[in-house]
Amino acid sequence: MELQSGSRLSSQSLQGAPRRSPPRRCPDGGGEDRISALPDDVLLQVFLRLRCARAAALTSSLSRRWRGLWRHLFELSFREIALDAVDAALQQVVCPALSRLEIEIPEEHRIMDPARVSALLQAAARLAPADLVIDVWGHCKDRDIPIEIPCFERATSIKLRVLNLYLTLPAGDIEFPALERVSVAGCRFDDMVELIRRCPHLRVLEVCGCWGLDTVEIHSPTIEELVLDNNGVLSNLDIMAPVLRQFTLQATMGRDFNVLFSATMVQYLWWWCSCEQRNVGIGEVWYLRSLDLWTEESAYILQLNIDFSTHVHVDHDLIQQIAQLPEFSVLKIYLAAYGHVFGAPVLDLLGTYTGILRLKVVIRNLKVILQSGTKECPPNCVCDESPNWRSQSIPLLSLEEIEIVGFEGTSHEVDFLKLLFRCATLMKRMTVRLSRKVFSSDGVYEEMHSIFEAYPSVECYVYRSSGLVIDI
Repeated sequence: MELQSGSRLSSQSLQGAPRRSPPRRCPDGGGEDRISALPDDVLLQVFLRLRCARAAALTSSLSRRWRGLWRHLFELSFREIALDAVDAALQQVVCPALSRLEIEIPEEHRIMDPARVSALLQAAARLAPADLVIDVWGHCKDRDIPIEIPCFERATSIKLRVLNLYLTLPAGDIEFPALERVSVAGCRFDDMVELIRRCPHLRVLEVCGCWGLDTVEIHSPTIEELVLDNNGVLSNLDIMAPVLRQFTLQATMGRDFNVLFSATMVQYLWWWCSCEQRNVGIGEVWYLRSLDLWTEESAYILQLNIDFSTHVHVDHDLIQQIAQLPEFSVLKIYLAAYGHVFGAPVLDLLGTYTGILRLKVVIRNLKVILQSGTKECPPNCVCDESPNWRSQSIPLLSLEEIEIVGFEGTSHEVDFLKLLFRCATLMKRMTVRLSRKVFSSDGVYEEMHSIFEAYPSVECYVYRSSGLVIDI
């Protein structure tokens, strides 16, 4: 009989399990007791489909011949059970090499002694599972007490979610020869380089919600999928993975954030990096709040969330930080401008990355009320100390589509619109979505009409904030 795991189960493989009994008559004389007469391999298949070792044990109590039969299952799952019950059950397991072992101990049964978590891992290792899942809760007081992961020689997949604890690799130079998938979550884990070295066939690596990973270095000729969700501050990211196809990253950038990325086979990529230090920016008053990078139809898309403030200390140049990233063809800039002049910093970005195909600029002129007053552009503001950007021109020969969202038609926004037309000489399409503050009586429509009329080869579209198209 074929199990879902692909293993073949037969009566001869049960090593001491009860054999098939001859058919018995039902007590009421109504005929043969066909359930009790089922072969052991069929009964094990029934128990297996329960997906729970406790349910299988309870079901086996229905018949004297079934008792203890669950101990011969190749797949065991213990969910929502206290540790004592799991320990007792694991001692009864007869099968010498499991195809899957899953243990989930809920938060209400939080393990207060890290030595017991270590013992649980050792008990799991003795059963030599090919697929291991362990989900337990520890106490934050034990977050610096190392718990050694034993060697799982048969394991092809290991998923460890051990909250508030500290996992380390086994002492010595022990390898995991069959391991292809590893997932570690919710704990301190700082042996990533060593883990990759000891797993010569590792294809999938997930590290989520872990701390102790200030530097992530992954040099692997085998990894195809990578997920990093860092719970702390990430200062260095060094990826060299020639067969990597999927990469997801979520992290907080450290003050000296550096990236080395080499993965030519990537098909899916999604990065989200917040910059809580507020030390990366353009000039002295425009700083990076977050950075998103992802793939879409084989193209890289970069999104920058940039804010204005006179109360930050920018000591890292945003353009130099972006230079470390994969080459992108779409740039999206979300500006929390508060009415400030933004032409100069955006021009600096465009002048560095002249090969982009599509540009989207979202202007957020929000008013933030502070104790000192409204956060908006005052007269003689530092944001327009270099007004020469209005007369500059840079060749953006690859830029074909531009979209501006939140356009209010202020003088510097109109100058920025003219700048884009002047630089993107091969542009095919311009879309402007107006702010809800713009009315037909403001003269913005006439100003835009005169600009569009000078470039008849460009398809120009203007939308009200409601989404309606305006015929200009």
